[in-house]
Amino acid sequence: MSPQEKQCAQAAEFISALCDGETIPPYAAAHIGECQNCKTRLKKYAEMGAELRRVASLQSVETKLAAWRQVRQGKTSFWQKGWGTMRIPRFAFGLMLIAIVVLGSTLTMVKVRAHEQGSVLMLTAKTASGHTVVCALSLRLKDADTCGSVQLQNGVPEQYGFRLISKDGDLIQLGVRASAEPGLRAASDDIEKLPEGQYWFQPGQKLSVDVPGSGPMTITGELLDHMPPSISIGGEEQLDPNANEIRFVSPVVAKGNEIVSDFEGMDVLSSGKLQGIELYVPHDGRYEVSLSPLAGGVEGAIKESRVTFEVDGQHYQFLTGAPVARGEHIWILHLPATDVDSANMGGHGYVASIDMSKYLAKAPSQAGAGAAGGSAQVVISH
Repeated sequence: MSPQEKQCAQAAEFISALCDGETIPPYAAAHIGECQNCKTRLKKYAEMGAELRRVASLQSVETKLAAWRQVRQGKTSFWQKGWGTMRIPRFAFGLMLIAIVVLGSTLTMVKVRAHEQGSVLMLTAKTASGHTVVCALSLRLKDADTCGSVQLQNGVPEQYGFRLISKDGDLIQLGVRASAEPGLRAASDDIEKLPEGQYWFQPGQKLSVDVPGSGPMTITGELLDHMPPSISIGGEEQLDPNANEIRFVSPVVAKGNEIVSDFEGMDVLSSGKLQGIELYVPHDGRYEVSLSPLAGGVEGAIKESRVTFEVDGQHYQFLTGAPVARGEHIWILHLPATDVDSANMGGHGYVASIDMSKYLAKAPSQAGAGAAGGSAQVVISH
């Protein structure tokens, strides 16, 4: 390398600094001013910087011009201008565009995937007897990762329990307890005594589980980004109750200004003239609720999601998360708790849809008309 070439190589780094507006040593400035090669390189660097600044400002210039022009003249587009005049190699410019598109697509995929990876697994189980069990399991909260349900079918309790065990990628490990055999109590303690089967389940797919005494149960599920405030009853979405229907959604029992019991997350529906709802409050007793007069019961008033009544001069309220019934009148019979109740339920409360025939003050003229059959739904508190 000749002395001249060596000086040019040493001055090359100062040419870039000079274009950036930085101060360079006097000897470097003297060489650049005298060397034709270095002056040519400095000119190219300056032209490249000007082109980059011009391309970056093209879009804003075009936007401002379009605001006041009445007739838009045919002209080259922004991309055509940039492609035709910039001094950056076209291959490098193409790679830059591809990188921007890939980055945008990656961000979109991350956002979609984050939405799919919800924190709550919403399960829907279809039983062989035709019942639907809806259950929300939290992937984060340990006190909300289990649920249970007991449904009476012709006097036989169908018991179902679900537990979220773990998560591995797109797969979720479920613990399932299920039975439809006679001789079991309608209590949550019995669900916990059932053998647990463990299954790997993928949201969006179907899982079939054999239920002793009943048949296969089909489970489907989806991930949500929040815990629903309440599970819909029987898959119904409408708020307005049907005729001869009572709905209790997460009911609260209040005595005077005191909350006696809170059945949060438990939703029950009764349908038919002979059907009603039974609430059991530990150590307090059963509240039989019907749209027909009950022997020994009192008449209450319905106002949307609130039922008010009095028993022995004491003011009571049922507060629910949805309208209770279509009418304005309802009947309530309070049956004090017994030792048998306390022993059977083990301190657990429940709400249930049951046949009210034995409590009615006057049996309907047609005993079978409007009856909902021999089935009942029980939801037990934990």
